[in-house]
Amino acid sequence: MVIALTTNPYNLRKPFTSANAAIVSKAWAESRGRFYSALALLTSLVIYAVLTSPGFLLRYNKHFPDKPLLYSAYVWTGLFHYALQGLWMLAAFILTLGGLAREKATNSALFTLGLPVTRLRFFLIRAAVAWAQAIALGLISAALIPFLSSFVGESYPMPQALAFGALMTTAGLVILAFGLLLSEIFEGEFTAPVVGLCALTAIFLAYKAHTLPGWNVFDVMAASASIDPKTQLITGAIPWPGLALSLLLASSLIATAASILRARNF
Repeated sequence: MVIALTTNPYNLRKPFTSANAAIVSKAWAESRGRFYSALALLTSLVIYAVLTSPGFLLRYNKHFPDKPLLYSAYVWTGLFHYALQGLWMLAAFILTLGGLAREKATNSALFTLGLPVTRLRFFLIRAAVAWAQAIALGLISAALIPFLSSFVGESYPMPQALAFGALMTTAGLVILAFGLLLSEIFEGEFTAPVVGLCALTAIFLAYKAHTLPGWNVFDVMAASASIDPKTQLITGAIPWPGLALSLLLASSLIATAASILRARNF
């Protein structure tokens, strides 16, 4: 008796179409909890800031009748230049945590290394997923502002909101690159988060308090040099030099992280 064993490749169950898709799915599965939590925090901040704006503006303009604060200026000062920017920065950093160094510490790196992709490709795909998530956080929270403004009898231009969101997420690639670098340097579960969050918070507050002088990425993220002094809407040219410098710095940090990854013994 002859037994013939045949396989039909079209009937095989393939959970992933490629190794790249497997890495994307893995990166998403590991970070989606952090993404949804960050999205909830950012949307809660925007909702609170917009819905409480009438009372704040009433009190402020009553105390400073000679220098009334416009709603658009309130949005830029309180959100795009401070609270929303700061919370997005911390959320973007949290999205970068993980990676092969962390998997090595938990003895799970062999599974990832067994996939038919190079370490560099795994790192770049993980970075791309984190950046896509950070872009989504920035644009969704920014787009909420014009939508919610109508509920308090105000208006805010959607193109302006999306422009600020795009600037924040593009220049903010520096924050993601910094997080990716720390995730490849430190193996401990809490080392990279503690070092990174403390450093970013200190630098952010120091620049906002004007303790540190000179160029900083936070002004580029908020388009500080391109806004109207009264309305604080973008009227000037996009800060291309600042964006270029931010992207150059981010590229240098990512290249450094990739070098560390290639040199590490797993």
